[in-house]
Amino acid sequence: MPKIENILCHKILNSRGDWTIKTEVYLDDGSIGSQSVPEGASKGDNEAISLPVEKACNIVNTVINEALKGSEVYEQNTLDELLLQMDGTENKSNLGGNSILSVSLALARAASISKHIELYQYLEELLYGKQKDKEERSIPTPVFNIINGGKHASNNLSFQEFMVIPSKHLNYSEALEAGVRIYNNLKQELKKLDYDVGVGDEGGFAPRRMTVEKVFKIIKETAKKDYEVGKEIFFGTDVAAGSFYNGKEYEIKEEGKVLNSDQLLLYYKELIKSYEIIYLEDPFFERDYDAWKKGHNSLADKLMVIGDDLIVTNMKYLEKAVKEKMINGVIVKPNQIGTLSETLSLIKKAKKEKINIIISHRSGETGEDTFISDLSVASSAEFIKSGAPCRGERTVKYNRILDIYYKNRV
Repeated sequence: MPKIENILCHKILNSRGDWTIKTEVYLDDGSIGSQSVPEGASKGDNEAISLPVEKACNIVNTVINEALKGSEVYEQNTLDELLLQMDGTENKSNLGGNSILSVSLALARAASISKHIELYQYLEELLYGKQKDKEERSIPTPVFNIINGGKHASNNLSFQEFMVIPSKHLNYSEALEAGVRIYNNLKQELKKLDYDVGVGDEGGFAPRRMTVEKVFKIIKETAKKDYEVGKEIFFGTDVAAGSFYNGKEYEIKEEGKVLNSDQLLLYYKELIKSYEIIYLEDPFFERDYDAWKKGHNSLADKLMVIGDDLIVTNMKYLEKAVKEKMINGVIVKPNQIGTLSETLSLIKKAKKEKINIIISHRSGETGEDTFISDLSVASSAEFIKSGAPCRGERTVKYNRILDIYYKNRV
């Protein structure tokens, strides 16, 4: 069994022009697995802590390297558990969530390369104890963030993401084509209406002088040109409501609205009446628990009520949300929790509870990183969210799934 010979980490730039880290795991059979770490602009309070890059690099190159050198690389759970024990905190504040994650994911990459198999096949082995047959494998539906707001743009639009979601009846290639076509048509429509077509952090357009309803209206009119809305194309939004929660109420400033939780729920219901919305992410502040329960009770039979900041890919918070009936969908972001093993455990739990799984990127990504693409296929996730079909760090993930899709059709 191949063993870890060396672990090296250095800093690199991410898509926002900020520093992040990249770790390489060297095995004694010559295999090398490398992994960079993304970072979000909109973060849940309970996410794993990211340390400054210089400190994170030093920890990987010294403390973690010394502890893992000589270990057998196929022992993912054992190695992740050792990293957790070395850190000893709930939020990875000693070693850093970014330090730990870069190593954890690089270990899996190195192992898959050593075994001469695709990363998604190795992740299947970790999840199920074996690789799936081609006919068993499912490809996630892409969720395209085509207009950015909130912390992903500087346009004073409260809601963070506005999405088009192809029907599950479309195969992956058709779904990707739909996202690209609608995105390109939207650019022309915005120009025609004299809106700016610069893009935000996730590649979606970031026009000013917008309201939530105006965005949905434009997206719907654009989608209708080539697709049947409500049958082939649906809509969604990452509200990221915590970003406009003032401690008591929700302020949608571009519309002059100050709403309590009940009023905000009514606001969502009015939107749902007019637009084919099937996806509602973080509709309330992460600790507004009563609102989450009411929202799920009122909306879960109509659409996905999805927890991101509420759950932060943490088993403890997922169990609470499931038990108290707050969600029927969960965002999975490995860098929120810090290790691959914890991420896979959460995925297994969500599947057992029949919770929809959305594997997600972050706003600060790197152009070569496609780990979540393989993870989404290995886990048979219902959806993958990687931003707009624009910008290299977004499209590389959609393209990786396209490669997997065609390989599994042969």
